[in-house]
Amino acid sequence: MQKLVRIEEVDFDSLNSDKKEFLLKSKSAKDDSYAPYSEFYVGCSVLHENGHIGLGSNQENASFPSGLCAERVALFESSKNLKQNKVLQIAIYAESDKYMVPKLLVPCAGCLQVISDIQIRQKSPIKIYMWDGGKEVFVAKDVGQFLPFHFELKEK
Repeated sequence: MQKLVRIEEVDFDSLNSDKKEFLLKSKSAKDDSYAPYSEFYVGCSVLHENGHIGLGSNQENASFPSGLCAERVALFESSKNLKQNKVLQIAIYAESDKYMVPKLLVPCAGCLQVISDIQIRQKSPIKIYMWDGGKEVFVAKDVGQFLPFHFELKEK
C-alpha cells in the first residue's frame, strides 16, 4: 500500500476574497499569542459549515507541557457542536523575529492528531492552509497528507 503526500501550492493573490480574508484572520489571531519563551507567534482560523470562523493563538506556559498550540486553541474553542456545525478548513500562520518560519508550516503531531480525531467524529475531511504571509500558500486536502496511516474508524 503506497500513500502519497500531496500538498498543493497556490498563489495568495489568486485566491478569492473570502479565502484571503480567512487566511488574514489566522494572521491577526497571532496577535493574541503569548509566546515569551519561544518568541514564535502562531495564529489559526477555523472555518465551520455555518460560516463561523473561530480563532486561536499559541499560549505558552513556564511549565512547557501546559502550553497549547494555536490550532488546538482554535479547534477546542470553536468545535463544541460538530454534529450540526462541521469544521471545513483551518488556516495556520506564524511569524518570529528570532527564528525562520518554515514555508510549509505543518502543525505539530499533537495538533495533527486532534485534527484527525475531529475528522473522524464529523466523518468529513478538514482542509489545511499553511501560510507565512508571503505569496505562497500551501494546502493539504486533509490531515491524511501528514498522517497517512492515522487511525480511522470504518464501518464493516
